[in-house]
Amino acid sequence: MAELPAGQVTVADLYREMVEVRNQIGNLVTGFTLAEERHKNDQEVHRDHERRIRGLERGWWKVSGAAAAISVIVSLLTALLALRIR
Repeated sequence: MAELPAGQVTVADLYREMVEVRNQIGNLVTGFTLAEERHKNDQEVHRDHERRIRGLERGWWKVSGAAAAISVIVSLLTALLALRIR
């Protein structure tokens, strides 16, 4: 085979470069796929966390409402008891 002058590119050189580019694109696609899966998982964890916080907040408001109602009832009973004692 004849020697190529400096700076010339062969089809084999182009093929090797194309294979390398294809491999790099495959790695990028794999990386994007993994990142997308992690993002979906993170979103699911966030939704679950928000759902749990909302549940705790609902429970807290129920407890607060019950405490307010009990406070009113105890105040009324105390007032009635005070009237009966006199």
